[in-house]
Amino acid sequence: MNPVLETKLEELKNAKDYECWYLVKQPTAFDNLCYLVSFLKEFQEAGRPGNLQSFISRRIGEVNSRKPEVEISDNYRALRVAAFFGLITMNSAKYDEASITEAFEEICARCGGEFEKKELYQDIIQRQIEKMYISSKVDEEYNGVRRQYRLYPVMLLYKVLLELGRATGAYRLFMTEYRYLVATTKKYEDYLDTLFQIRLLRQDGTGGTSAQFEQYKAKFDNRLIQALKQLPTLYIDKNIIALQADALDEVAETVFRFENGRGAFPEDPDAYLEFLGSGRPLFDADEPQDADVPQDTDGPWDMDESHSADGFQDADSPWEDDEETESAAPSDYDHRPRLEGGTNVLLYGVPGSGKSWTIEHEYRKKDTKVERLVFHPDYTHSDFVGQILPAVGADGQVSYEFTPGPFTRILREAYTHPMEEYLLIIEEINRGNAPAIFGDIFQLLDRKAEADEFPAGTSEYGITDADIARIVYEDGKHEVRIPSNLSIIGTMNTSDQNVFTLDTAFQRRWEMRLVENSLEYVDRKLADAPILDTGVTWKTFCTKMNDIIAENLAGMISSEDKRLGAYFVNPGELRYAPAMEDRFPGEYKELCGKEQAGTLDSQGQERLAEIRAAMRQNRRFPEKVIKYLWDDAFRLNRDLVFDTDQYRSLEQVIRAFLDGEKAGRFRVFKESVKQGLIGRGE
Repeated sequence: MNPVLETKLEELKNAKDYECWYLVKQPTAFDNLCYLVSFLKEFQEAGRPGNLQSFISRRIGEVNSRKPEVEISDNYRALRVAAFFGLITMNSAKYDEASITEAFEEICARCGGEFEKKELYQDIIQRQIEKMYISSKVDEEYNGVRRQYRLYPVMLLYKVLLELGRATGAYRLFMTEYRYLVATTKKYEDYLDTLFQIRLLRQDGTGGTSAQFEQYKAKFDNRLIQALKQLPTLYIDKNIIALQADALDEVAETVFRFENGRGAFPEDPDAYLEFLGSGRPLFDADEPQDADVPQDTDGPWDMDESHSADGFQDADSPWEDDEETESAAPSDYDHRPRLEGGTNVLLYGVPGSGKSWTIEHEYRKKDTKVERLVFHPDYTHSDFVGQILPAVGADGQVSYEFTPGPFTRILREAYTHPMEEYLLIIEEINRGNAPAIFGDIFQLLDRKAEADEFPAGTSEYGITDADIARIVYEDGKHEVRIPSNLSIIGTMNTSDQNVFTLDTAFQRRWEMRLVENSLEYVDRKLADAPILDTGVTWKTFCTKMNDIIAENLAGMISSEDKRLGAYFVNPGELRYAPAMEDRFPGEYKELCGKEQAGTLDSQGQERLAEIRAAMRQNRRFPEKVIKYLWDDAFRLNRDLVFDTDQYRSLEQVIRAFLDGEKAGRFRVFKESVKQGLIGRGE
């Protein structure tokens, strides 16, 4: 082993447990943490009534009754992670004495307390994770095991990934490299040493050296990786950490500004905590954007072609069983041992019949690598395959380079990881112009039934595409094929056939599979769930309505496509919230009147909020299912199902359904339909 790596191993051997970029072992999901902080804030504002843990447990139960789909950990100690993220500031060892920060208030303002809607504050999540500093006063080992660590870990990780990409063309790290080399780097200025160690580790083609590092795995596992997974700039799985292709420019600019000191990076521990909890980023986003965007392959260290970034055989690497490494010449991609059986499958059926469920349970295995996308009317061939885009080089010159799309990216990954299974999932394939989106890729969909020069499941015929070939094979003249370890699965709602039709030539290249709309194998928690307080199960209701569609709309085109899918709803949309009982609706009107007059006391405000939350919950089923039946399934003949003599508009139907009680809610339907539902329910 190289002496430099021997020194590093000795350092790891002598280090204490978790002497790395460590985060406490508690849940790290931002939505989960934000809910806990909101409960802490309520606890403080209520004058600390009792025990914080009990208060949080009660509030979690109340939220889950309204939002069963939201998962909140019943572990108030996760507030320690909220402090790492700058959502609270710990003023003592007691969580109930923590201060709520500006950063958390900013998130509240964005999402109105609906923290599960992370897309509304994704930029804040990224900002706060990028501001994390190791080791700060938030860390209980600030002056202990991590006393020598003083750096912004995300900035160092970005820097290492950028330099690797410049030197090798692959902006990624293997997990072993991250765990033992990067995450044990103590200062940002040491990144060159880290890069050198990575180079040496990759030059060891046997994997024996990496195995020696692996003996310290338990010692250097850390939870920070869970925080990093929330960054949209990174792709992380069990084997690698990589920069997202569409985030290269953003990350390069971030590192450039960081290194040029465009902003205050507080060194004083107390000043840092104030900065972490503020709404300020690491630097002013309005500064001139002249970042050193990575475009070339020049780096701070050279790497022989025989030891490229793709050549290191890491213990977690997907090629650990291969005799050859990924540093083989491009032409060898076609002749290396490779998983067989790649295919194209098109799942079709009514909306909610369980197509996505089928993919997850029948096609996607535990270790399958997945790229998932959705076609839509504006989706193009360039979006799918890639396109030429302008890029600014280090010298300020503008050049135009091919930027790969999701098809080309997963093609590259599948070729370079021959013993891994890859899956490209295209949801709503007929909502886009699929033949146009695929373009010449259409030719690749024919697959070999038996192995010959290529494994079974490889494209029968190749195409010439210099842009794709340069990305996938590093040779623009190489013939492009879909490898046998990459399958493509599309989903299609048959009721959407009028959006874009799929011609016969396109369909014949797919295995067509109808996902039957049956409740026989649906999760019993859904099939047997009662609709609100009616006592009628979803299975009963769905079956009855679908029978009516089949019996009465037989003469209509695609009438079966109007059926309710077995998974049209989820259990949370059927759940009944009883808070509207007692004196409702008279009580509700009275409270609303007081609210408008400004005379509503705190107890009334709480009761009004409770009623409104229940109203929102109980509206979920009629607003989704009853509306669909009225507006779509029976739009041309509503009198087949609805009592149109009494209810002439959707507004009247939904209001009557909500104002009813138990089976009386079904008075909106014809008497025969109502009796059919109640009779089956009994």
